[in-house]
Amino acid sequence: MNKQQRFQNWKKSRQQKQEKSQVQELRDFQNPPEEEIIENQEDIMLDVKLYMIDFGQCDAKKCTGRKLSRFKLIDSLKPKTKFQGIILTAHGTKYVSKEDLGILDKGICVIDCSWARVEEVRAAYPNERLLPHMVAVNPVNFGKKFKLSCVEAIAAALFLLGKKEQADYILSKFTWGENFFKINKDAFDLYENCNTSDELKVAEQKYLSTAKADNLRNYDMPSSSDEDDN
Repeated sequence: MNKQQRFQNWKKSRQQKQEKSQVQELRDFQNPPEEEIIENQEDIMLDVKLYMIDFGQCDAKKCTGRKLSRFKLIDSLKPKTKFQGIILTAHGTKYVSKEDLGILDKGICVIDCSWARVEEVRAAYPNERLLPHMVAVNPVNFGKKFKLSCVEAIAAALFLLGKKEQADYILSKFTWGENFFKINKDAFDLYENCNTSDELKVAEQKYLSTAKADNLRNYDMPSSSDEDDN
């Protein structure tokens, strides 16, 4: 085989490889690998940045916030951080609602502290928000009004902001997590279509009236621990 023939064979082989590569690229574009689909879906699910301000009061081994951190689903902030996004605290004057979508790009933050030492937490933030009536499903405070863990509080806020998929995803990291929306279904059915804090207040009152529950509000500072500190 002379040089010209070898060249022609190489050229033909290269052309075939290029054509094969182009066909494969088209197939990959139309039918991306399963790993890529999963990764893209996770990117979509995790479009809201999550944070916790850690006051160092909880048992690290039983802290739901720190478990989310180990999964790289939440970032921990120091107590003196001036958080500019939506922050869930007991001192808010409004419910978290779709009115807050304008600041959602800055993220959602929860206060990580012990229920037994909640009064020690003294901090003020520009966008403090409350959660409407719901009950905890975590193993320690199961069935208790408002005594939510960090993951429950953040999941509730995500739901109220129309981010149910991400809420389900972070709850899926806990064996009991899927029960949070099931047990609170009646409440969330009423909250789902609310767009403002005022609408949520009306929906909450309707739920409380229907459930014949009282309206005491010594809550909303969620604990992240799986163990009751009271």
